Amino acid sequence: MKENGVHVTQVRSRLIPTVVAVFVTALLGGVFAAVQGYEDILVPVLGVLGILSLLTPFVVPVVWAWALLMSRPCKLVLAGAALWLLTGLALMPTDVTWPLTTHVVTGLVAAMGLLGRWKPELILLLLVLVSLPLVFWTLETESLDEMFDEYKEQALQDRRDFLNAGTRSGDDDPTLAQEEQFLDDALLLVKQLLPGSMVLVQFIQSGLTFGLVWVLVRVLGLAAAFRRFPSFDRWRLPFAVIWLLAGAIALMIVQPGLWPEAGVNLALVVVSLLAVQGAAVQWRLSKASFPLLPRLFFMGLASVLFLPLVMLGLADQWLDFRKLNEVEPEGSA
Repeated sequence: MKENGVHVTQVRSRLIPTVVAVFVTALLGGVFAAVQGYEDILVPVLGVLGILSLLTPFVVPVVWAWALLMSRPCKLVLAGAALWLLTGLALMPTDVTWPLTTHVVTGLVAAMGLLGRWKPELILLLLVLVSLPLVFWTLETESLDEMFDEYKEQALQDRRDFLNAGTRSGDDDPTLAQEEQFLDDALLLVKQLLPGSMVLVQFIQSGLTFGLVWVLVRVLGLAAAFRRFPSFDRWRLPFAVIWLLAGAIALMIVQPGLWPEAGVNLALVVVSLLAVQGAAVQWRLSKASFPLLPRLFFMGLASVLFLPLVMLGLADQWLDFRKLNEVEPEGSA
């Protein structure tokens, strides 16, 4: 009897985190589903709902990562995730269920990566890949076109009002057509760079999510069981990104079709990541020469310029400024 009681207690302790994860996800889904169509009535609480929407991509993954870390074996948590999915599909709109399910999968992947002692770079990449389908699925190009058109019309109307306040008629001013063409070109560029920008946003969001999961691991006292993370000043990209950059440049010079746009967006992502590596190089090299505050100042200055960090990160792929190839990386343990 005593052994049966111990077994029941163990099952219950493993079940509770999964139940909490399912409850939190279903609660958030119920709130988002309930307010759909009533935004005009719920104006006083829209700020609270907005904050809740911003926190959801971080809260849900962390809760599910906690459930997986505390409820092993994984079958119990996977069953809970399946229960949430069936509940969401049966009771909630699709545009509520799929985003929350993506956050659930994000938390599970982060926890599985830690349990499997995967490289942090691989976990981060998987988190981004998990999130991207949802991002592009929820992207409404028609709404973006309407938003851009409204912005252009407002800008042109402000220009007409300014010209009409003077001596010239706004509609007859030749600069108005030039400004309209400039706005069209600028908005087209924004639309062309939107996919790459969204990928970068997902890298940032996935990095924050993974960081929160790692904080959770340390709070639970499980950090010693997982792969150690290299410090920021030792971080660098694999050399394969150089081939990605070369491929992006090749796509940019291909005509016609969508290949040039794909090349531009791929190059945007790669050079942004190289800029992060350049920032890591600058942080490492300035550590011996400057105290913390001047290092932060120079980091901010270089970030504004951006290109120096990109070139520094690119050169580091060959020159190895930090001599990382000569010592064993910290994260290899």
